[in-house]
Amino acid sequence: MHIPKDIRSALAAGAALLAVYSATLAPGVTLWDSGEFLAAIHSLGIPHPPGTPLYVVAANVWAQLTAPLLGFAGAVNLFSAVCAAAGCALLAHLISRWTRDPYAGFAAAVCAGATSTLWLTATEAEVYAPAFLIAMLLLWIANEATVRRDARYIVLLMYVAGLGWSLHLTALIALPAALVLAAPAIAGAERRKVLVGGILAALLGASVIAFMYFRARHDPQINQGNPGTLSSLADVISRKQYGHVSIFARQAPLYLQFGNVFEWADWQFALGLDDRQPPGWLRTPVTIVFALFGGAGFVAHRRIHRESWRGMTVLLVTAFIGVVLYLNLKAGPSFGVGVLPEGAVHEARERDYFFILAWISWGAWAGMGAMHSARRISARAWAIPLGLAVAASPILLNWRAADRSAEPEASRAISFAGEILARAPRGAVLLAQADNDTYPIWFTRVVEGSRMDLIPITLPLLSADWYREEIARRYQLLDPADRWKGTDETVRVICQRARAQGRPVVGPFDRGTRLLSPSCLKFDNDDL
Repeated sequence: MHIPKDIRSALAAGAALLAVYSATLAPGVTLWDSGEFLAAIHSLGIPHPPGTPLYVVAANVWAQLTAPLLGFAGAVNLFSAVCAAAGCALLAHLISRWTRDPYAGFAAAVCAGATSTLWLTATEAEVYAPAFLIAMLLLWIANEATVRRDARYIVLLMYVAGLGWSLHLTALIALPAALVLAAPAIAGAERRKVLVGGILAALLGASVIAFMYFRARHDPQINQGNPGTLSSLADVISRKQYGHVSIFARQAPLYLQFGNVFEWADWQFALGLDDRQPPGWLRTPVTIVFALFGGAGFVAHRRIHRESWRGMTVLLVTAFIGVVLYLNLKAGPSFGVGVLPEGAVHEARERDYFFILAWISWGAWAGMGAMHSARRISARAWAIPLGLAVAASPILLNWRAADRSAEPEASRAISFAGEILARAPRGAVLLAQADNDTYPIWFTRVVEGSRMDLIPITLPLLSADWYREEIARRYQLLDPADRWKGTDETVRVICQRARAQGRPVVGPFDRGTRLLSPSCLKFDNDDL
């Protein structure tokens, strides 16, 4: 059976990257959002806004099929790996067709797939790998629409865009590029018919969002935002919980926001050589080399296939400049020291994952540029292996930093949760101060069914009406009619009611599982 070269390139790239991701896969829960997602997927619940219902449902189905072999957490982690590898396979297929060069397609996909941000999100329970797959699917469908001159692909494109919206907004960053790729097909279609069909298809895809409305009425264990009414559903979708951020009142100087993205760009190709935050003598020169390869690929792509080059350029601009302007992030925790005033508010964590499609775009061009440069050096047969080796070198250069299978990374989150739980008396109210002392404990309770006697309370969520109502509804530690009076007063009421129920109160803990001083909350258990 004859398999076209572009298909073989796609299959080879996808298989190679799946092997890499699988070899470095986290065996269980990781820090940050992984524990929350695992708990939400297990309980068919609703994670933090905007809720990502398609991810929850799809990962739940996948886990039911594969968890008997891999364990629940391992199964969901593998779901991310499969999604990321499949997205890279689609990228290889596109580049191969555009350039008529399967080696360039393979090199582009492997180089992009080995960028540290995609690799790290491909090895844990996280929404960005499935969002990347949807983004690549949008580009593939748009290209097919133009190649086949078939308006039905435009309708399919809008349906998948609707699905992307119900998965995560990151996927829709690729929509402007997809529309550029599909422009010839759109121009030749019956526009009114396609417009109506596209709108209906988009609404059908987006209808997955209704899952949150109906599921919240059953009050699953993870029910962030409790979107069981239309108004609360709208609040979850619009991320009202996090407040409105204007794109005009910048949370950090614009030049600093762009500079922060360049810091994250410096992590993409050789993070394993030096994972410290400032530019590094080992890592940054490699970044510069791959930036030059990216420039070579950019120029070569423009010369070979200008139509698809326009689409990829729009993708890069949207995923870089567009995301900077729209998100208006505060400076990352490792950035702006000595520039921002002392005490300036920083992001709680590094946000490089928001720019994942920018890294993919430049990584693809860097892979193409490596192959193009090798062929320019020599026309001999060894030029192709050389180009492939250079394009794939980020696999070796990033391995140490991206390997979640090795200790201490493999068990860091569950060990942290275990140490906290070991210090919590039976029936205690456990105060948590952030994601990393909340989500692994949610995972332990919801997925593993352990320490169900505890009542975890996450302090930063107390300002949300839905969360205080949840505490009142489930644990009777607050009055549902109480208005927000600040964290200190709310914690005082929780502690008073906990004592009335015969429950001790412990926490919060720091990352070293050291019990923080109760004075930081301006209350003392001895006074209750």
